[in-house]
Amino acid sequence: MIAPRTFLASILFWSLPAAAPLRAETPPRQEPPMTRILGHRGLSSKHLENSLEAFKAALAAGMDGFELDVQPTADAVCHVLHDDDLGRTAQGRGLLRRLKSSDLPRLRNGEAVPRLSDVLDLPARLINVELKGEPGWVQALAAVEAAGALDRVIFSSFEHSEVLQLWAACPEARCGFLWEPDEAADLDAEALADLPETLTLHLPLSAVKARPAFFAPYAKRIALWGLRTPKDAEGLGFAPGILIVDGLD
Repeated sequence: MIAPRTFLASILFWSLPAAAPLRAETPPRQEPPMTRILGHRGLSSKHLENSLEAFKAALAAGMDGFELDVQPTADAVCHVLHDDDLGRTAQGRGLLRRLKSSDLPRLRNGEAVPRLSDVLDLPARLINVELKGEPGWVQALAAVEAAGALDRVIFSSFEHSEVLQLWAACPEARCGFLWEPDEAADLDAEALADLPETLTLHLPLSAVKARPAFFAPYAKRIALWGLRTPKDAEGLGFAPGILIVDGLD
């Protein structure tokens, strides 16, 4: 005769649901690092640099956005132009800073010299606004704030003091320092440790290629410039956060 307790235990055992087989936990998915591709002064390999035509072409080609250069006119309107003098890309000569906005000659492609406000109307995901000389950040910041575009603009300059002035006036702005090749070659860990972690590091390809192991830990913060196409960045061993390129092919 089976004891009541033994009989009850056997019923409970056979009525229990089968235990789920043990499975190793699936590790969280690691997303590959995202590299943003920006057209250097727009799609400048095929169109006139710093023109609306070049910026629109960069977006049409699938780029995330573009890099451009800004400086104010004599009447404090922020325009897009790289050189101090208009002669290389426009149909007339003269220093942009000494002319009123309404007096600027047209570009060689027939367009007007773009105002920064015009460019900010384009649906770019990211725009790198390079400040050309002091003072110019006041007008650039005002244009970006008026367009509600702070979240998709990075301000940068070789004049680090100008970047710091802008950042002090608008702490929520995204900012970066630009370095020439010889300056970037002298950067060390101590110098970079003194910089805010949110600061973008705009570095020339030549300097990074010379010391890829040194710059690799800063990959996400690096905006790499001096590239013809994204292929120029191959072989670094890491993916920079931003590539600034003349074209895609």
